[in-house]
Amino acid sequence: MEFAVGSVSKVLGPEFAEVDAYPARVRLPDDPLMLVDRILSIQGRKGVLGPGKIVTEHDVKAGAWYLDGGRAPVCISVEAGQADLFLCAFLGIDLEVKGKRTYRLLDAVVEFYSGLPLPGDTIRYHIEIERFVRQGDTHLFFFHFDGFIGDKPLIRMKNGCAGFFTEEEVRNSGGILFTEKDTAPLPGVLPDDWSYPVPMETSAYSVSALASLRNGDLGACFGPLFKDVHIAPSMRLPGGRMRLIDRILELDPAGGRFGLGRIRAEADVRPDAWFLTCHFVDDMVMPGTLMYECCVHTLRVYLQRLGWVSTRSDVCYEPVPGICSRLKCRGPVTPRTKHVVYEVDIKELGYGPEPFAVADAHMYADGRRIVFFENMCLKVSGLVREDVAAFWENRLKQVLTHKSSDGIQGVSPVFDRAKVLAFAEGNPSEAFGDRYKPFDTDRFIARL
Repeated sequence: MEFAVGSVSKVLGPEFAEVDAYPARVRLPDDPLMLVDRILSIQGRKGVLGPGKIVTEHDVKAGAWYLDGGRAPVCISVEAGQADLFLCAFLGIDLEVKGKRTYRLLDAVVEFYSGLPLPGDTIRYHIEIERFVRQGDTHLFFFHFDGFIGDKPLIRMKNGCAGFFTEEEVRNSGGILFTEKDTAPLPGVLPDDWSYPVPMETSAYSVSALASLRNGDLGACFGPLFKDVHIAPSMRLPGGRMRLIDRILELDPAGGRFGLGRIRAEADVRPDAWFLTCHFVDDMVMPGTLMYECCVHTLRVYLQRLGWVSTRSDVCYEPVPGICSRLKCRGPVTPRTKHVVYEVDIKELGYGPEPFAVADAHMYADGRRIVFFENMCLKVSGLVREDVAAFWENRLKQVLTHKSSDGIQGVSPVFDRAKVLAFAEGNPSEAFGDRYKPFDTDRFIARL
């Protein structure tokens, strides 16, 4: 904590005394985001830019402020490996940049090997800075880490790159830049026998509607199809400090680059937001891990509207093991930022056997695209396809065939999906009756 908010020379020694006079230096976050509980070992030549290693631990405690579904969420499981900050300071980066440049994460790839940490777990991080590179006045370093619970691998962060930049360089960076190829439409991936558990429609959700989701009341947010559906606390959109999105601007089930759906969320940024004032005390910026979590919360709203929900307390959200998610960050959120928008494009939906989604996400700060997450992934742990089908089968029959208490009239279908498919690619007589038997074999008919 002294290193995070106090004097670096009291921690690293008198040779770092000049660093304490700089307007900014490399720090760990202040509480509640200071997640390095202890440093077990450190290797490298103090004050000399070069390779180094550090081993740290974080204890996941019962009642921790960040628990989500009873687990340490992705943002915390990654952020707790934050001691590359301590290591690069130990290796002397502040003695080189002299407070004129500040730390910014540029790139990283994250892969999980198992489910998220539980209370009582201690995550141990083996962090390594591979090398420093200088380009003109800009210093970059490349790093990676592996996280373990006991001897069991939890997480790997690889291809990490961070740099030290002036405010002007960050402001003039241009943000995330894409070519036409990067944004050209591509086909999404669905199972061959895919069907939507619940009918979908384009919609938007207000601040009060998302408040209902945080209370587990899906009907108050999503409408009559979800009337009286109250999901388990382990699935609910988090509140408190982890209330990260304010409203859904658009949910389009046929939108996005991959045609499988797009959802856009917005959050208002206050200059005194907790994630700014603690990260860092002399250089306030939103951590990239929290940006990722905001996009995940946005995706969760989409998956709930999709119908992947449960009332069981053993169901929760976790990353999909084995999928590498890539972060590219080219701009900050600061106290001057007014609004951020999270745009999530669904690229794959399926069951493995648990329901899972893979998406690409873009983050905008006051209209400027600053972050890109590729292959963001999420699964609904504890649920399988049969559970989803059973949950909705009887419920949809009731909604579509009975007049509900709020006066919305449902109707039985004139043509069900089997008959529509018969018209599209099978025997038209199975859709329209015996008069259409000639079109089953030797006559032409317009089709879907």
